[in-house]
Amino acid sequence: MSSPLKIAAILLLEERNCTTREAECVIQNFNLEDLPFTKANVREVVKHAMFDIELMRDKGRLKTPSYEGHAYFWSYKYRFWMRGDAHGNNYKGISIEKARRLIHQKFIENNLELSGETELHDKIINEVFSENGNDNPNYTQEKEGK
Repeated sequence: MSSPLKIAAILLLEERNCTTREAECVIQNFNLEDLPFTKANVREVVKHAMFDIELMRDKGRLKTPSYEGHAYFWSYKYRFWMRGDAHGNNYKGISIEKARRLIHQKFIENNLELSGETELHDKIINEVFSENGNDNPNYTQEKEGK
């Protein structure tokens, strides 16, 4: 049975140009049965659902010029800078989405695997963050034998 909160959230998502299928797909992951039907709860559910829908859409844009900087594509090694943790540590450079778009574009231009870990991956990530407000992204390849 659908709760009034779920129905209201799906209708609002549809008004925001989401398909019914997208709205239902993300809303099914939320436990809404115990939440009261209030304007604040509807707004909160729609806000989180929109984020999930944008992420889902952006996953389909990986390896294309249409990538918007939301979807995850990088190796675990680069997690600190790529997921935006540096922004919480007084990094004053470009937005994380813009940095991701630049890095994604440069990886594609250099025919690199998006989730790879090479010296060229290190260099590109270091350059993007250094050119845009940080002195210390310091990714390097591990030396063999260590």
